[in-house]
Amino acid sequence: MRNFIPLLFATIVMLFFGGIELLLLRFLNKSWWEKTAVRRTAYLLPLLGTLSVLLWGLSEYYQINWLTSASAIWAIVMTVMLVALMASLPLSGVVHFMRWIAERFDSKRQRVNGAVNGERRIFLKGTAVALPLITTSTALGGVTRAFAGARVEKKKLFFEHLPNEFDGLRILHLSDIHLRHYVTLGDLEETLSKASSFSPDMIVLTGDIADDTSLLPDALAMVDQLGAQYGCFGTLGNHEYFRGVARVRQVYDRSPVRLLVNEGLTLQSGTACFYLGGLDDPRFLGGNGPEFYQKGIDKTLAGAGNDIFTLLLSHRPDALDYASSVGVDMTLAGHTHGGQVGFMGRSAFEQIWPHRYLWGHYYIGKSQLYTSSGMGHWFPFRLGCPPEAPLIELKKV
Repeated sequence: MRNFIPLLFATIVMLFFGGIELLLLRFLNKSWWEKTAVRRTAYLLPLLGTLSVLLWGLSEYYQINWLTSASAIWAIVMTVMLVALMASLPLSGVVHFMRWIAERFDSKRQRVNGAVNGERRIFLKGTAVALPLITTSTALGGVTRAFAGARVEKKKLFFEHLPNEFDGLRILHLSDIHLRHYVTLGDLEETLSKASSFSPDMIVLTGDIADDTSLLPDALAMVDQLGAQYGCFGTLGNHEYFRGVARVRQVYDRSPVRLLVNEGLTLQSGTACFYLGGLDDPRFLGGNGPEFYQKGIDKTLAGAGNDIFTLLLSHRPDALDYASSVGVDMTLAGHTHGGQVGFMGRSAFEQIWPHRYLWGHYYIGKSQLYTSSGMGHWFPFRLGCPPEAPLIELKKV
């Protein structure tokens, strides 16, 4: 059933916003609604979208991969167009109202002195048309950008507590790849090729790696082939549970990538060492409360010595709140996809949910967090929030 969550989501959004689109056209943009072509298009968009969702579901069930990919993309295109129209049609309705007022005013002036402001009418008509064109083209651009390659950029994080021997340690952070239709093994290979120029010392995977678990063995083998000095480590995300955690664990057990689930290990360089722990995922929405993090992090850190530099891998960034209270130096997380809409390097939803740590660098006291926007997505739409595989470099203050 969970395989069809995106289909249910797309259908609900399609029908909801399709209905709103029709209402907004009918009551706020009457001059357009009177045109037969506009009315037919308005009905056609949600109809085509719903049919594409149905085709998506059937091809999923019968495992016709090429048709699944094509129908899913078409359904998503229809969805974002409807959302874009829902956002712009109220504004165009206001412009239509302004034009109606202007025309009444001009008619009155014409009766008095014969003067008509034609330029104002043309401007208002053009503005009304431009608004939905701008929003729909921007939305479609967001779908296109979702298929762009992941950025691999160095992020320097500074710590007082970092041992000198680990100054300059480079960690490639892979999260939320969602290998299947929209991100492929070829895309992962391209990202790893970019990352190889940075010579990462360690590679970590913070969950939701493959929605098609048959791709997971090859993915883990490719990650290991980068030859990171300190090895490769992973932890679980909610999609590992959705797709079958028993199967995922078997794949990790047979791979060179060490899976850490509420456990950790000590890594050493000369006489210096630091502790790496991996937190389990609560699996379900609403399950990631304070008690979950307290119990899980305490168990994860049970093997850590006193006054040791600690790195925590957590699929969800909410772990920072409790991790900071028990002295975890750094947490790497994903899960949020940055909301898939961003502005100036931050999630567009940052002001709404400031304590969800949606994307980027955060800290509480001396405890730091980097939340990756992720390499992939199950709903391919990104606007101002590109896919990424950050290269975290630890620096001694």
